Amino acid sequence: MAKILVIDDSEDIRLLLHQALQSVGHSVVEAADGEEGIRSYREHRPDLVITDIVMPNKEGLETIMELRKEFPEVKIVAMSGGTRGMVISFLPAAKKLGADYTLPKPFDLAEMLAIVDDALGLARR
Repeated sequence: MAKILVIDDSEDIRLLLHQALQSVGHSVVEAADGEEGIRSYREHRPDLVITDIVMPNKEGLETIMELRKEFPEVKIVAMSGGTRGMVISFLPAAKKLGADYTLPKPFDLAEMLAIVDDALGLARR
């Protein structure tokens, strides 16, 4: 199937997505922040990037802009739960800056897999 890069500072989220994506046949590369994610994209050239927004070192909006500028064809799914209980959602900004899809956290795993299929042009399960 596809190679997918998951960028999230939460090890639990990376593990959850890694297992779910791998269970449907995708290979997964992980990164803990945007800096590591950019390096991983350059090295592995995945078919899809799933990135959190609020992360240390290089946050998701900056990561999306850099990926979009350097690799205009990249497919990006942005996810965010905001930060520290704030009601502000970063997802509309992520969409404006180049994310193809957005998904709020906590997310439904079936919805995430459906978005992945759509982003990759795969038929729905």
